[in-house]
Amino acid sequence: MFIAMNSFQVKADQADAFEQVWRERESFLSEFSGFVGFQLLRSKPSEPTEGSELPSSVTFVSHSTWLNESDFLEWVNSDHMKKAHSGKSKTTGMVLGPPRFQGFEVMMNQVAGDRRDYRSTHQDIVVEKNFVRESKEQIALREWAQEKNFPAIRIGAFEGQLLETLLRANGAKKGVEVGTLGGYSASWILRALPEDGELHSLELEADRAALVTEKFKELGWDNRATIHAGDARDLLTGPLSDLKDLDFVFIDADKASYAQYAEWAIPRLRKGGLLLADNAYIWGGMEYFPNDPETLPELAHKSQKTFTNNQYAGMRRCWKLLSEHPELSSIILPTGEGLGVAVKR
Repeated sequence: MFIAMNSFQVKADQADAFEQVWRERESFLSEFSGFVGFQLLRSKPSEPTEGSELPSSVTFVSHSTWLNESDFLEWVNSDHMKKAHSGKSKTTGMVLGPPRFQGFEVMMNQVAGDRRDYRSTHQDIVVEKNFVRESKEQIALREWAQEKNFPAIRIGAFEGQLLETLLRANGAKKGVEVGTLGGYSASWILRALPEDGELHSLELEADRAALVTEKFKELGWDNRATIHAGDARDLLTGPLSDLKDLDFVFIDADKASYAQYAEWAIPRLRKGGLLLADNAYIWGGMEYFPNDPETLPELAHKSQKTFTNNQYAGMRRCWKLLSEHPELSSIILPTGEGLGVAVKR
């Protein structure tokens, strides 16, 4: 692999605006063949030296990874690169002096511990392209949800295929999904269930639940899936409290309540049953585990996707439950968002 690094000195009062420009440019990179990943590194502001006419500044380093140097050079000479930098004037007046460029060949992929890690965005795309097959019904379901203005926060097809594979391996027949949204994740679950399978899916918004119920009826899935409308905490402790011997519980809802959903699930899972929790990395928040929510660094909330203290606190309780509960054997799979997977012993 090849790493291209550009270093910029930016006026401290322009740092946030400069960062936003580079976040916009990343979308052009992700569309280009041979691109693996991008990071933007940012230093703390440095005060000018005494007698200097230069203002306080921040150092930025753009760090892009490529399969090889020839792919990077192809990008440099491409229309994609020209489009990405067509708004170059946006940074006029922000940068102190020209950027400094350095390129590096990656010699080792050694990561912390005894592992070697060869995972990359490029290889995830290769896997999704060759292993994941959406049905025509699922494609139509995605398009329908977009037309109905459902939030675009569903799982991806990669995670859907993973869900289906895990549930098939588990021999799943009956389970609960916390967080229906547009029904896309439920469609992957239903692919794994037999004809006499039973899925209870919980959706907070009554209007959405009604729309998905009608759509599932149209698709012929209503004989196996029941959409329940209301607050999941009330539904689980009320009308669904008698459920038992479940093969799985899949959680993809409000992060602050993840631990409560997991606590409800554990005694109701059969031995060998699966507890699955999406977004287990909580948009980078796992980097701070096991920090107390009150001691999170200020920058913890300045990532591209932010999380609140309540969300972090709820997910932290869930992490501790998965990692310490005597009835669970657990791990978090390194999907893009992190998928918590626990098997009841």
